[in-house]
Amino acid sequence: MLRSATRLVRLTSPDRPLDRELLHAAGGFAWWYLDAIDPQGNGVVVIWSFGLPFLPGYRAASRRGEAPSARERPSLNVAVYREGREAFYLLQEYPTHDASWDGEEWRFGDSVLRSEVRGGRRQASLSLDCPLPGTRDRLRGRIALDGVPRRPTASAQPTLDDHDWSPLTGPATVDASLRVGSRSILDFAGRGYHDRNGSRTPFDRLGIDHWVWGRVPMPDRELIYYVLWPEGGGAPEALALEIDDAGQTRDVPVRARLTGERRARYGMPYWDRVELLDPDGGAWLDVRHGALLDDGPFYLRFGTEATRGGARAHGTGELVRPGRVDLAPMRPFVKMRVHHTEAPTSRLNPLFLGPRRGRWRRQLGTLLG
Repeated sequence: MLRSATRLVRLTSPDRPLDRELLHAAGGFAWWYLDAIDPQGNGVVVIWSFGLPFLPGYRAASRRGEAPSARERPSLNVAVYREGREAFYLLQEYPTHDASWDGEEWRFGDSVLRSEVRGGRRQASLSLDCPLPGTRDRLRGRIALDGVPRRPTASAQPTLDDHDWSPLTGPATVDASLRVGSRSILDFAGRGYHDRNGSRTPFDRLGIDHWVWGRVPMPDRELIYYVLWPEGGGAPEALALEIDDAGQTRDVPVRARLTGERRARYGMPYWDRVELLDPDGGAWLDVRHGALLDDGPFYLRFGTEATRGGARAHGTGELVRPGRVDLAPMRPFVKMRVHHTEAPTSRLNPLFLGPRRGRWRRQLGTLLG
């Protein structure tokens, strides 16, 4: 029997898409996530969303009781990581009239994204075409995921107030080719992963103090862990999943042991090691956090190396602290990492967005131009 919920997140069946009513939820959110990683740990992450909680001003408006609906804050995020470093980053907002969600297709400006089960396979096709600050060149390219779909599970129908989460694939492959102007940013084949999250409840009211999430591509299955700590203290709640190459999901009862506490640049505490232990105290998965790929005031992304028995694989992981999202002292720094296609944005966008190479040149050109 698949355990489908904790108090802080509800694991739902992949055949139940997110409810479009989430678009009208003040302070709510709906996002879709896709990543890929190769055997060396290089990777790409794409998140397309309505009401992404990390956007500047969104959570603050919710705290004041003035939150806009999720549909009023559409965004697209693309990040490329190579050799343990960020090689490209873009978090782009769009005006409401320039973004849409129609069943299994989404449009953000000139980018078109699709995700569907077709011919017994989960397939996602992301055609990206995005303007970049500080240059006339655009990010263009395609990312294609193909994999075994995660099979439907006997889970309760979620309510709109639940924190609804569902992995959509078992083992999957991704082919990706991205360029900026004539320069290649990514030419890549690797293991892929795809999921989605949504809730009508604003992010800061879900009762989550912080979470650790990660996924590890083993040869014949995908291993996923999601450990959430409640506000006010108390033991964490853990979900650990194995999705095999037939798309079957197995829920594994685990407890988390974290060791090697550190502090990141903006004071975020994190741990070098996450051990997921089965009820007998044996290791279900041993995860070591390696390169710190995204180092923000409320969000950290890691390259990871995980072992299970004699098997070892590179993975990806994140740590999020909702209570630190959109704090006034940090908001100017976050705005530097968010570009809006029509509204005014930070003049320092070129220094933090686009290809890592050439950022200073693009920034100086913007300031002097």
